[in-house]
Amino acid sequence: MPEFDNTKRSIGVNRLDDSARKDMFNKFVSAGGEVLKEKPDPKEEENKRNRPEPKVRQSTVSRGSGDEGKSRSRSGGGGSGRDSKSGSGVSDNKPGVDPKLEYEKEISGFIARFSVKLKCWMGRVTAFGSSDLIPSFMHELSTKGKQALIECNYSATEILGNPSVSPGLSAKLDKINPLLVELIAMCQKLYNGPELTDITEPILAAPESPVAIERVKTPIYNLFKKMYILYPYQETLKKSFLQAYDEMQKIENKPALIYASKKRKISQEIDILFNTFFEKLYLVVIRAENKNIPLVSRYMESLLGIFPEDRPGQRKAGENVPGGVDPKAKAEEAKKQEEEKEKAKEDEKEPVSLSKEEAYGLRLMQMYSIAKLRKKFDPKNEFGFVPDSDKVLLSYFYFREFDDEYSFVLTTKKIDLKLVHLNGVKIDYRQKMLDIYESTRPVTDQYRIYLDVIRELQKHKANPGANYIEASKKLTTIEQKRTGQSRTVRMGIKEFAQRSRDILLDLIKDMKSKKEIVVNMNDVITFDAMESRKRLNKKPIKQCVMEAYCFALALFDRIESGDLYGGLVELTPEQMKESFGMELQENAGENPGLEESSLAGGQTESAAAPPTTNPAQPPSASSEDSDPLDEDLDELEHVDHDEDDIFPTGNPI
Repeated sequence: MPEFDNTKRSIGVNRLDDSARKDMFNKFVSAGGEVLKEKPDPKEEENKRNRPEPKVRQSTVSRGSGDEGKSRSRSGGGGSGRDSKSGSGVSDNKPGVDPKLEYEKEISGFIARFSVKLKCWMGRVTAFGSSDLIPSFMHELSTKGKQALIECNYSATEILGNPSVSPGLSAKLDKINPLLVELIAMCQKLYNGPELTDITEPILAAPESPVAIERVKTPIYNLFKKMYILYPYQETLKKSFLQAYDEMQKIENKPALIYASKKRKISQEIDILFNTFFEKLYLVVIRAENKNIPLVSRYMESLLGIFPEDRPGQRKAGENVPGGVDPKAKAEEAKKQEEEKEKAKEDEKEPVSLSKEEAYGLRLMQMYSIAKLRKKFDPKNEFGFVPDSDKVLLSYFYFREFDDEYSFVLTTKKIDLKLVHLNGVKIDYRQKMLDIYESTRPVTDQYRIYLDVIRELQKHKANPGANYIEASKKLTTIEQKRTGQSRTVRMGIKEFAQRSRDILLDLIKDMKSKKEIVVNMNDVITFDAMESRKRLNKKPIKQCVMEAYCFALALFDRIESGDLYGGLVELTPEQMKESFGMELQENAGENPGLEESSLAGGQTESAAAPPTTNPAQPPSASSEDSDPLDEDLDELEHVDHDEDDIFPTGNPI
C-alpha cells in the first residue's frame, strides 16, 4: 500500500516517540477516525506460527431438521474471506445467495435423488429404477393399513358418537385434559372411505401389477398429512383411548375383560399405523416429489399444507367434540338427507329419454328372466348361494350373455376387415378387437374371488364364534371386502363393455359413411350346426355388429349409472320390482328344481326396464312352454333399409 507508506513518511511517524504517537492517535480518534485492524504483537505472532494445529474430526452426518445447520455450514466457509476483506479496509456489498434456492438444490440434486431411490427400494415401497409402487406394498396397505384405519375410526366413533355415553365421557376426559378428546376426534378422521377406495382400487383391479404413483398420489398425501399432524402425539393418543375406555367402563358398568380387549386392539392398530405405514407413506411422498425432504422440516409442512391451527391443542374444555355428534347438526343433517331422498324420488319419476340403440339393447337384455339366466349360465347351480338381487351376479350373467351371443363379432374371420390408415398410422381393427376379447379372462377370475368372499361371509354367519366383539369386527371386515370385490368385478365388466361399444361404434360409423373397414357388410353370417341356434344366425353382418353394439351400450349404461351401479352390493326390493318385475326373495337361487311356472307372470321376459330408464313398452310374456333359446327369432321385422340405415327394426323378442 504505497499511499499509506507515503502518508507515514510525510507525517514523520518514524521520528515520533511513544507519547507523541499516543497524542496523534487520540487526535485522529477524536476527529472521527477508526481502527481498521490492530497490529499484532510480533512475539505473539511468532508463537502462533510455531504452535501445532489441533486435529479436528469433520462430521458428515446431515441433520434432518437442520435448515439452520445447513445455513451455518454454508456460511462458515466464507467467514475468513469476509474477515480478510474487512481487515484490509474493503467493504463487502455483494448480495448473499438465496438460502431457500440453495436448500432446494441440495435436496433435489443427484446425490439426493439417488438417496431417495435407495431408501424407497430398501423400504420395499418402489423398485430402484421405477417410481411405481410395488404390489406387495399396495397389498399390505389395502389389508393391514386399511384394517388399522377402520379400527381407529370404529373405536373413536364408539367413544364420541354414542349419544347416551359420549357427553358424560367427554366431560370426564375434559377434566383430565381437553387434548384427550381432541386427539380421539382427529384419529377418527384418519379414515376416509372414498380416499381409501381410491388408494386400494388399482391393486384390487390388477393384483399383480405395480401402481403408478401419480394415480394414488393425492389420497396418500391427504392420509399422510393427517398422520403427520398426529405423529408427535401418538403415545398421548394411545393414552387417550385407554383413559376413555376406563371411563366408559365406569359409565356402562360392564365386565373389565371387554374393555381390556378393546384397549389392546386399538393400541396395536395405532402402533401399526405409526410404526409401519407412517414411514412407508413418507417414502411415497419423497419418491413422488423426487426430493430428499427431511421428515421433520418446515419444507415438509409447507408441502403438505399444514398450518398452526391444524395442530392439536386448539380445543378448550366443554367445547363441541371435533368429529363427534352434535345434536343440532345431526338433526339438520337428517333433514337434509330426507330432502335429498324426496328429490331423488321425484327425479326417478321423470322419464329419461333414451337413444333408440340403448332402448333396443335394453330389450335384448330383457329376453331372459333371472331364473332363465341361471338356467342358461349356471345349469349345475354352482352359484345357488348367491341371491338373485346381487349386482355382481346379474352383471356377470349379462356379461356371459354378450360373450355367448354377440362376442363372435370381435373374433370371427367371417367379417372381412380392411387395414386403414389414420393420420399416417396403420390401424388393424381385427387385432384391436381380439385384444379386447382377451380382457374377458380377468373378469372371470375376479368373479371367482367374489364367490369365495361370499362363501367366507356365509361361513362366518353360520359359525361366528363365542366372542361377540371379535365376531362383529370380522363380519364388518368381510362385508367391506365383499363391497370392494363387488366393485372390482363390475368395473371390469363395465370396462370391457365400454371398449367393445367404442370399437363397434367405429365400425358402424364407417358402414354408414366411408365403408372402408368392413368390406362385406351385407353378407349373411351362417353358423355351423352346433351354433345354429344362436340368435344372430343367418343375419347380415351389419345387423350383427349393430345388435352387439346395442347390447354392449345397454350393459355399460346399467353399470355406469343404472340399476347395477352404486355402493350397495344388492338391488333394493324397489329396484328388483322395477327392473325385473319380481318381488325380492331371500335366495331364489338355492332351489335348483325351480318350476317352469315361476317363469310366467311377473317373473318372465316381460320384466320392466332398468331404473332411470323409460324405454318403449316391454314385450308381452311368452307362453310357459316357449323358450327364447328354441324360438325362431327371425320374426324381427326387417325391411330393405338404405345402406346408411343399418339399425334393425321391430321387436327382438
